[in-house]
Amino acid sequence: MLSRMFYFLRETGISLWRNVSMTIAAILTIFVTLSLVGVAMLVFFWNSAGTKNVEKSVQYEVFLVSKADETQIKTVKDQIETDKKKNLVVNYEFITKDQAWEFFKREFKDEKDTLKSVDKDVLPVSFIIAPKDPKLLDSLVAKYSAIPGVENVTKADFKDEIRRANLINQTLSVFALILLVASCVLVFNTVRLAVFARRREIEIMKLVGASNWFVQVPFMAEGAVQGLFGGIFASISAFIFKTVILDDTFSGKGFRGFFVTSSDLLLTILLVLFAGIAVGFVSSYLGLKRYLDV
Repeated sequence: MLSRMFYFLRETGISLWRNVSMTIAAILTIFVTLSLVGVAMLVFFWNSAGTKNVEKSVQYEVFLVSKADETQIKTVKDQIETDKKKNLVVNYEFITKDQAWEFFKREFKDEKDTLKSVDKDVLPVSFIIAPKDPKLLDSLVAKYSAIPGVENVTKADFKDEIRRANLINQTLSVFALILLVASCVLVFNTVRLAVFARRREIEIMKLVGASNWFVQVPFMAEGAVQGLFGGIFASISAFIFKTVILDDTFSGKGFRGFFVTSSDLLLTILLVLFAGIAVGFVSSYLGLKRYLDV
């Protein structure tokens, strides 16, 4: 058993070295395609984190009439507490007249005439409410608009941003799948060229009674090694893309909440390595079948 294992390892090493140009071509092919797959996965995770952060920012603000009494305020608060118990609302914040006035002064600090013309007492109290599910926003807005004492309900739903982000993620998923298929096809063609160059060797091995598996194992091990090296190089490029591009270049205010965690990076690296080995292994197996089935 050990002698046979040693034979397979030796033949794999000899084959990789003897067909160094084919080996390099296969490794580069896997490296390029899996690098793009890794980048697509990282952007997918990065965009998903940003989308979740945007969804958490979805909220609506319930403005009461300027002269709302304690009963009207309590009615709205009781409704919020009820919705919170039903898991429709995550949290809320009550904005007093003083807080509304401070906000108003900050917003219009450069417009002195506007500040002089507005009295603090005309500003309404309000509740800023975060729904559990952004899809419930419209129904909640309609419900609170009908409560007595409520003058207006405004919402920040970010529907277009969320829709765009989901579309990007769907596109990235399809793109990564296409790249994996393309990688399989390219490596398969590369392996077929290598097998074609050694077809005489395979035919002689079959003539002397070698089993299909005895012929296949060195070739499949060769493909797995090529895939492993291609996956390692692709993993390095994914790591560089994460640290240099996503963490440094896209870390400003406009992309706050967009990030790739260490676990996301580790998952990407593991999947890229596994995909590289699988692509090389399977491509070698399929490339040999034509000559072994004869």
